[in-house]
Amino acid sequence: MNILGFDVGGTKISAVLGDEKGKIKATIRKPTIKHLGKNRLRDQLFEIGDQLLKENNIKKLDGVGIIFAGLVDRTKGMIITSPNILGLDNFMIVGALKDHFRTNVVLENDATGATIAEKLFGSGRNSDNFLYLTLSTGIGGGAFVNGKLMRGQHGLAGEFGHMVIMSNGPTCGCGRKGCLEAIASGKSISRRVSESITAVRDSEILSKIEPRDLSAEKIFDAMRNGDMLSRLIVEETVYYLSIGVVNLACAFDPEIMIIGGGVSLAGNDLFKPLRDAVREEFKSMARPLKIVQGLKNGGDLAAIAVVLYNNENNSLN
Repeated sequence: MNILGFDVGGTKISAVLGDEKGKIKATIRKPTIKHLGKNRLRDQLFEIGDQLLKENNIKKLDGVGIIFAGLVDRTKGMIITSPNILGLDNFMIVGALKDHFRTNVVLENDATGATIAEKLFGSGRNSDNFLYLTLSTGIGGGAFVNGKLMRGQHGLAGEFGHMVIMSNGPTCGCGRKGCLEAIASGKSISRRVSESITAVRDSEILSKIEPRDLSAEKIFDAMRNGDMLSRLIVEETVYYLSIGVVNLACAFDPEIMIIGGGVSLAGNDLFKPLRDAVREEFKSMARPLKIVQGLKNGGDLAAIAVVLYNNENNSLN
């Protein structure tokens, strides 16, 4: 099989070519332009998709998947709203892609897609009850409950990043205050550092980084090199994340909590203190919970996995 996948995120737009075994054959990545708008995004997807097919001599596709960092209506094939890219509200993107590539197109929220990828190819393969949490530019998630993907009444389940962790905390992109996303996402980690102007000036490492170039990755690197402000920010982030994880565990009682996204690439520097903090935060509600790192290429696999999962479920109906 040849499946073309698109990952439209707040930081980058990717096109991938993969198969039913989860093998990624080729990839193209472009930086996201925040003010793309509907027509420019559509044309960019056509352009990079056609380039990928031409470079790999693919004449016929078995499906196209598109995952998007925002609210989507998969039934209508529509992007409902985007917190990170301007001008995409109520965008009927599936019809345009279907007409251009002449094959079935499946649209999913990016975190839902990554959850499906974990079920097909990752740590969720042998579990009927697991949660997926993505720590990226924003925070999203998904859940398999008793072997079935949880979608909710309106198909919007899994917006774990928008549970309030800190009452009257920083304003989130959704408009609420103190959401997990506003405190512990990659974007918010960088923001919290840049807001500590005096501490940044006193930091030999962070003072050399332009504010626009700050990232969660660089903050974890600075922590490893002894920077105290970075350590404080990471410790705070882990604390807030532990509250979110325990809230979710109490609500869903999963076997496994899978954490993916760019921030998860910090590896043991994130996961070891997080596991310790979760054990402490459980208090009398303690229960067995495995906390594991998600697929490192989960974003690429997600756009492929949504097509496979859609085909598999349609064949059962």
